[in-house]
Amino acid sequence: MDALKLVKNEVGVSKHLHLTHLNEPTIFELDNGQIGCTLRLSGVPFDTASNDRLNQYKRTLHQAICQLGESYCFYQTTLRRRLDVALENSFPDEFTETVDKLYHAQFQTTPLYANELYITVLYKGVELGKLQKPFQFFQTLISKVMKEEREAYRSQSIALLKKSVKQLMASLSDFHPRLLGEQDASLGYSELLTFYGVFVNGLAPMRLRKPQWVTPLAKALSSLDQEVLRYPEGNLSQYLPTKQLFFGEAIEFRGANQQSTYGAMISLKTYGTETASIMLDPLLHLDCEFITTNSFAIKLNDAAQSTIVKQLVRMENANDPAVSQMEQLVQCRDDLASGRLRVGYHHHSLMLLSDDLAHLQTMINKAVKLYGDVGIVAIQETLGQEPAFWAQLPGNQQYIVRASLITSQNFVDFCPLHNYRTGYRDQNHLGSAVTLIETPSKTPLFFNYHSQGSGDKNDLTPGHTTIIGGNGSGKTVFMGFMDSQMSRYGGRSFFFDRDRGLEIYIRATGGLYSRLCAEASSSILFNPFCLDDTPSNRAFLTRWMTQLVLEPNEASLPAEINTALSECVDYAYDQLDQSHRYLSSVTRLLPIDFPRWHALKRWLRSSDTENHGEYAHLFDNEKDTLNLHAAKVGFDMTDLMHQPKQVLTAVCMYLVHSIKASLDGQRVSLYFDEGWQVLDNDYWKQQLKQDLPTLRKLNAHIILATQSPESVLQSALSAQFLDNCATNIFFSNSNANYEKHYQHFGVTPSEFDFIKKSPREKRLFLYKQANESAIARLNLSCLQDALAVYSANRSTLNLLDKIRSEIGDNPSDWLPVFHQQRRRMQASCA
Repeated sequence: MDALKLVKNEVGVSKHLHLTHLNEPTIFELDNGQIGCTLRLSGVPFDTASNDRLNQYKRTLHQAICQLGESYCFYQTTLRRRLDVALENSFPDEFTETVDKLYHAQFQTTPLYANELYITVLYKGVELGKLQKPFQFFQTLISKVMKEEREAYRSQSIALLKKSVKQLMASLSDFHPRLLGEQDASLGYSELLTFYGVFVNGLAPMRLRKPQWVTPLAKALSSLDQEVLRYPEGNLSQYLPTKQLFFGEAIEFRGANQQSTYGAMISLKTYGTETASIMLDPLLHLDCEFITTNSFAIKLNDAAQSTIVKQLVRMENANDPAVSQMEQLVQCRDDLASGRLRVGYHHHSLMLLSDDLAHLQTMINKAVKLYGDVGIVAIQETLGQEPAFWAQLPGNQQYIVRASLITSQNFVDFCPLHNYRTGYRDQNHLGSAVTLIETPSKTPLFFNYHSQGSGDKNDLTPGHTTIIGGNGSGKTVFMGFMDSQMSRYGGRSFFFDRDRGLEIYIRATGGLYSRLCAEASSSILFNPFCLDDTPSNRAFLTRWMTQLVLEPNEASLPAEINTALSECVDYAYDQLDQSHRYLSSVTRLLPIDFPRWHALKRWLRSSDTENHGEYAHLFDNEKDTLNLHAAKVGFDMTDLMHQPKQVLTAVCMYLVHSIKASLDGQRVSLYFDEGWQVLDNDYWKQQLKQDLPTLRKLNAHIILATQSPESVLQSALSAQFLDNCATNIFFSNSNANYEKHYQHFGVTPSEFDFIKKSPREKRLFLYKQANESAIARLNLSCLQDALAVYSANRSTLNLLDKIRSEIGDNPSDWLPVFHQQRRRMQASCA
């Protein structure tokens, strides 16, 4: 019986929730007549932003708040949630599948968090709830008149609120706001109700879903649709709580499955002497979920002026020596009179959340210290725990105990809307992001080569990328790992490799790898005249033969030479059988006085084997053994990079043309290690103007990696590629020079400062797309075996050659042996 009395006397959660109904999907109303809207904002990055940029953001936010009148109350809420980071995990080979499982397993034990930023604008107006009781008798007598007046007042208030919110969103465009409720139809639930529910449910999602029953009171079966479910009838405060709440040493949110989340309220006891927009950014590094709330109730100018005057008089009468404080008050009074700032009551709280009480206490201690580091005295609420908890909800001003009168300039320093970029997960034609990377703040960064699009599989956005990092920076590992993660979406990859850096990785995935040499030791034979007879192939072969006979520093051939070469191509397809269609046979059409025989003979075989041209084995072959059908195909270009430029160009021309001919709409990635050297030729300068847009339309993209930004800028193709580049990756470089190099990549001074000063051993890099950037780290410490696959060295390559010669090319056979013998070698050297 005592238990029954206790239950009856227990105050329900809904008693403290004053949200009654939604006037529109985007507008809520409280039981006292106040109405409001909530915006979600992406925020602005601050880790790579300059001080000038941060100050500009602060001014923008401050001006937006000053535009609101005294009839408004401003709430800023930050939700830090643990993020579900699961991505599609279908891989074509055992190696990449194993790597993905091991890599993403680390995020289950070391959680990542995302920060969600919200602004709630509350139009206070006339508090009808306070007038309701005295006039209850008259309402009964003239209820119709009162109802009409109430509806007219509500309509007027909604119009004023909409106008103010529209103006606020325009002012805050840099912060990328959107109105909660506008996407309810596509989402299938009310964003506004979901937001309001997080406070009383410990961040647990509360989304009304379609019930499995049909009410007999429905007007028609069709009327019971998502519209009714998203916006239930009756007082909404009854629908929001889904957890039991217990207030004690900690706040307990107990779910139906008896699992509990614990919370603690942190409030400000004493403000610091100064504020800055970055002072509370360290809170975004806390290893836990939380909710921060900042409210600002703007005070009437006359009342604020009166308060300032009283304080000045009080200080003068007391002969207060704080001259600087008096000067600040005088300046504040002047700014207030001129409209340069507002004064209002500020309330700040932080609710920390954890599933473990010991971890919660650790986070409490850390949070209090972070406040103390900037001169703010913060305390954990004990007796004031419950009112501090309810005061978080927009519209619950009556629960606020610790409020202080501050200026709007100070207020924006408490909620500057700073955030970390998280990339994008779903707006990708591939289906989702390439992979997930962690940032120093334990927030996730969804990595993509391609720029953001609509998410439609036919919306093929640009994905061309540059990767710049010196020796030992990790760019080779980065390319290999990102390619293996890209494999989740199928497709093919082609590698123009250097020093066999990615050979072990390519072979471990079952791919093909060939070493291209100027000498007759290449493992692959080329015969461009095996291409199908098409107008585009004939045109290409003419351009290709032109490259064979160009003199050094010669950009184009005389017309008569070009015509002669074109006739050779036509002769090959019109007169010769396939078995006789090869370079030395085709060029027999040329006259004996052809002026470029001396250049052409370098590429031709001779009947006298001792007099073969030095590059004859590259192209003058009866057969063509080029195989591009594997999921991953690699070519080691190291030897060709030490040959005359036109040799490298001729080989790359044929390879790239053959790859382009094989494109069929599935995803294709082309990786060029030291690509600026590989493609540094006048031919590519012109060809890339056509190829870069064409490749994008065929779902292909190019990734160029290099050690030095100088090699990029000195390359003939720098302008063409950089203008079409969607993503730039910059690893640390202590020798970086801003004026000579990095400013040409659109890097800001603050981003450059990170590139130059970041310790190489931390493996941090700058990820930049368009005007947005983020600092991230690729943590592969859980992939020790895979690291030996992604980054080859002389000893591991020799070991690979030895094992393959004994066991064969099947990675299921040789890879376990490779790791076993590699570990044994490491142990013997330790």
